[in-house]
Amino acid sequence: MVTAYVLVKFAPDVDTAKAQHALQYPEIKSLEMVLGPFDAIVRCETPDLASLGELAKRIRGCPGLSESMTCVVV
Repeated sequence: MVTAYVLVKFAPDVDTAKAQHALQYPEIKSLEMVLGPFDAIVRCETPDLASLGELAKRIRGCPGLSESMTCVVV
């Protein structure tokens, strides 16, 4: 099992409630809105790194996201 945190920035004009709804994948275990350089921290669990890469692509494709950074837990 691979655990990772995806740091997410939303576009300034996005409705964050709709953006959060777009991030409803079974591999996402939690989504916390935060203050700082990113707007949310998404905790993910996938079976392997290849699956994590696919999930990261889906997250980046969500409407309203302007930037993301994936951090794998070691």
